[in-house]
Amino acid sequence: MTHQQNSQPPYEQLSDWLDWLENTRPEHEMELGLDRIRKVAEKLELTTPAPFVITVGGTNGKGSTVAILESILLAAGYKVGVYTSPHLLRFNERIKVNRIEASDESLCAAFQKVNNGRGGNWLSYFEFAVLLAVDVFQKESVDIALMEIGLGGRLDATNMIEPDVSVVTTVGLDHQDWLGYSIEAIAKEKAGIFRPEKPAVFGGIETPNSIVDQAVRLESALYRRNKEFELSEKSKTWRWKGLNRTGECIEYVDLTKPELVIDNAATALQAIQFLPEVVSRDAIDKGLKTSSLPGRYEKVTETNKSGEQVEVILDVAHNPQAATKLVERLKAEPVPGKTRALMAIYKDKDYHGVIEALSEVVDEWVVTDFDSPRALDKADLSEAVARYADLPVMSENAEIAFQQLTDTSTAHDRVLVVGSFLTVGAILCSSRKVPSAR
Repeated sequence: MTHQQNSQPPYEQLSDWLDWLENTRPEHEMELGLDRIRKVAEKLELTTPAPFVITVGGTNGKGSTVAILESILLAAGYKVGVYTSPHLLRFNERIKVNRIEASDESLCAAFQKVNNGRGGNWLSYFEFAVLLAVDVFQKESVDIALMEIGLGGRLDATNMIEPDVSVVTTVGLDHQDWLGYSIEAIAKEKAGIFRPEKPAVFGGIETPNSIVDQAVRLESALYRRNKEFELSEKSKTWRWKGLNRTGECIEYVDLTKPELVIDNAATALQAIQFLPEVVSRDAIDKGLKTSSLPGRYEKVTETNKSGEQVEVILDVAHNPQAATKLVERLKAEPVPGKTRALMAIYKDKDYHGVIEALSEVVDEWVVTDFDSPRALDKADLSEAVARYADLPVMSENAEIAFQQLTDTSTAHDRVLVVGSFLTVGAILCSSRKVPSAR
């Protein structure tokens, strides 16, 4: 923490606002609910970030779906505001307009507005972040806001905002202490973002009953993968077929394959069918070509101590569903040498399930931990890995572990960095020489 512990806002520097936020309401201390944020939002007229809003929730694939939507909408000429969480390197990443991160100045102004206007109402870290985003988007007069759900759906701070289209990407077991211990219970929480008589899109291969039940109860038209929309792949292109806003069948053939997961692209294509105006095929193709997202199967190269280029894959996968999808991609792109993994993860995640999935493709493991009350101790992680593979190497921190892995890998190997946003963020920060921020 850099600012004086007893100082109080307002502050002139964003770093001081963020230190104050983390000191007084740490990000890991979540308090779900909509009453607090709704009360402040209504008082400050921060309930509507844009004329058209798409809210995206789900266990995995939220970030990729938002990134693909953003690319397509920008190619179509819209001014697009995007709110996501968490960030990898800087808090500013959470709030973007036309792919440009919110400036320190705009965030400081939003912080002061929200803090002054909340009166005696306490707001959580995430509630502050959502209201900052709405303020920035309003001042920038964006045409469309893409709001990514942080945790669950029904009680997440972003659900204070009324969407025109609701998207649930997938449902898997994650955050069980908050959302429930079954797929149906978690799906019910995710479906809490659906709105009466507004379209809802579900991108998972199998649709939980509670997703359907919620749509029926709200009379929301539900568009499901392999029901109302579908995809099929060729070697270099793919085809999408679905329904437009009037219920007519629409089909795109020979689409560009995106760098991001194609399942999420299919979900995004169904969501854009409900925009006020039809998005052109050219905009779709351009958006698919240009969509990307840091830390999601992101490929970089590092030079080892022998001067060879070593492939590195950075992926924030932190639950079994995401790990399984990651394994599929790694198997599709085998390397002649070894896959050597660096992992650090939260203790409240199903790390056994993640390790078990990754053990299909990982030959050697290095484990560590990070600075968070929720971090799994590296000794415990080492013990967990040893159940599925040879005893891993333990390292003091991610940066040291990464240097050791890249130095001792060859051009035939690949290094995988996985387990959490904090793990991947630490390596991105180190390799790109970018100072981190809360």
